[in-house]
Amino acid sequence: MHQHRSSEITVQVRDVAELFREHKFDPFADEIGGVPSIAAVAQLPHLVSRLKTLKLRILVPQEQMTPHTEARVKRAILRYCAHMIAQAQQKLAAMRWVGIRTLLIGLAFFGVSLVASTAVQRLLFIPESLRVLASESLIVAGWVVIWQPMDTLVQGWWPHWEEERTYKGLSTIPVSVHGIDPRLGR
Repeated sequence: MHQHRSSEITVQVRDVAELFREHKFDPFADEIGGVPSIAAVAQLPHLVSRLKTLKLRILVPQEQMTPHTEARVKRAILRYCAHMIAQAQQKLAAMRWVGIRTLLIGLAFFGVSLVASTAVQRLLFIPESLRVLASESLIVAGWVVIWQPMDTLVQGWWPHWEEERTYKGLSTIPVSVHGIDPRLGR
């Protein structure tokens, strides 16, 4: 029987709303290597591969703890993840639309560059070395124009897909919320 070792990520905030805000490191107060928000959790390396063994522990000031705090935080995390998933899907759709549109334009330009290359090769009044240079330059120009749309459609989707996958996974991990005395730290 293979047993997975569980790992825990702790996020400590001064206010529950900080869980979903961008946070700049404060060298006077923040813990080095600390995770200040859910967005920062999503940026952790190799997170997706560890999601099945991951637990999220959230520390909030004791005075903010009520019988409903944990349920509210869990609901907020689910809503935040759903929002981030929707954003990633919108980015994917926009990227695909731009990729397909620019690919069609690139294919047209590539076709024109091939026709122009062939036409230049038939201009016998131009020295052969210049015909070859112009012809090959037109082919290279066609490839350069088509390269970016191809890259977008073949690889450009990966970061958005990974972001969507990360937030889908984050929405499923176990979450616990604990009150702490801010004077004692943890």
